[in-house]
Amino acid sequence: MLSLAAVLVGLKLTPDPRGYGTHEQLGSAPCGFLLVTGYPCPTCGMTTAFCHAVRGRWLAAVRVQPAGFVFALATALAGILGACALLVGRWPGWVFRWLNSPWLFVGLLTVLLGGWASKLALGLIDGTLPVR
Repeated sequence: MLSLAAVLVGLKLTPDPRGYGTHEQLGSAPCGFLLVTGYPCPTCGMTTAFCHAVRGRWLAAVRVQPAGFVFALATALAGILGACALLVGRWPGWVFRWLNSPWLFVGLLTVLLGGWASKLALGLIDGTLPVR
C-alpha cells in the first residue's frame, strides 16, 4: 500500500524543471544545503526523479538524480513483492535474508553517494552549479 501511495503522490506532483525542488509542492522547505552552498545535497532531486520515473520518463529521472531513479525502481519492486505476499499469504524467504544483509546498507549508500557525485559532476560540466 505504501508503494502505491508513493506512486500516486509522484503522479500528482509536477517534476520541477530545475531538477530539484519538487518536494516543495508538498509544503516542505527548500534544501538548506543548496541555499547555503549553492551545491545540491545527496538527496536533491530525489522527488523530481521519482516523479519522472513514475511517468515513464526514465532518462529524465536518471539525468536529474540517478539514485532517485534506482529508489523509484525499488519502490515498484517492493509494491510487486507486497502484492505477491498478499496473494500467497507470506513473504518469500529470500526477501528477509536480503533485507538483513549488511550489503544492502553498503549498496544503498553507494547508490546515494554515486547519484550525488553524478549530479555534482553533470552540474559542473553543464554550468548549472553552483546555483546562485
